[in-house]
Amino acid sequence: MEYERASKLARRGDLVEAQAREVLKDIMKRADMGETLHGVSIKSHFDTWLDSKRGRKAKSTGERYGVAVADFLATLGKRASKPLTSLTAADVEHFLNHRIAKKLSPATVILDVKIIGGALNVARRQGLITTNPAEAVELPEAVGMERGTFTPAEVKMLVDTAEGEWKLLIMLAYFTGARLSDCCRMQWDGVDLTDETLTYTQAKTGAKVTTPLHPDLLARLNKLAGTDKPDIFIMPKLALQRGGGRRGLSETFKKIMRQAGVDSQTVKGAGNQMFSRRSFHALRHSFTSALANQNVSSELRMKLTGHKTEGEHRKYTHHEMDNLRAAVKKIPSLG
Repeated sequence: MEYERASKLARRGDLVEAQAREVLKDIMKRADMGETLHGVSIKSHFDTWLDSKRGRKAKSTGERYGVAVADFLATLGKRASKPLTSLTAADVEHFLNHRIAKKLSPATVILDVKIIGGALNVARRQGLITTNPAEAVELPEAVGMERGTFTPAEVKMLVDTAEGEWKLLIMLAYFTGARLSDCCRMQWDGVDLTDETLTYTQAKTGAKVTTPLHPDLLARLNKLAGTDKPDIFIMPKLALQRGGGRRGLSETFKKIMRQAGVDSQTVKGAGNQMFSRRSFHALRHSFTSALANQNVSSELRMKLTGHKTEGEHRKYTHHEMDNLRAAVKKIPSLG
């Protein structure tokens, strides 16, 4: 009888999801099945999914997922409290357009939608939804952009222009190839001035990397170590600052570039959006390029940067520190 009533409503175009769910809940209750339909809201599912990812992924990855999810829920507004089954492809499309409107790169927007789609795939596997609405959304075309690099002369200009801990931060990135967040949080217990090595753990991969100290960097660290300050971090002030945001470290580096007269090499991308080929991350590219220009083998470069595929990881399991030290010393001095 309940199904018949619902079918009549459906034929008239008057049946909505809430009514249909009530019909099913009532039928299950009358059949004494001992259970009822459990509705999961959009927000609760994404919150649960995000918590699981943060527990299994690197901190930086968890934060990246969190940015996409928070913005997605914000675009839904009050509808975020609605059942997960009410989510449509139009909602995901709206989120995609919202991110594009922020003038983010196509690659960033694509990653955002893939993060949302990944969470919805989990919901589908759990039986919470029957289809993934993100799969019906057409992603923007990703336009490849070759990253720029800095010459040794330009790096020296940046170091000379920078003030305080920024001088060392730029040198660390250029002479170790480490990412911005890793450089900022490097600790003194990872510095071996006797063996002339620096050891740190990559936040993105969790891999421990030991790299020989370039003579320029060694001299700088020796000078700092002589002050005998009981700090945990090599750069205690920068260790507490955020990388992104309008007042983040990345924006500060852009200001240093402008003050030093170093071109950011801005190019026009898809949708006439402007992108910079050279940012702080270009120092990592510069490190690798400088090694390549000195004919340092790719396997040694990958060992120093921590870049490995599974196959390469199995093939290259050990490298002599003397070889790595010789490779780093081939980077031209800034003096």
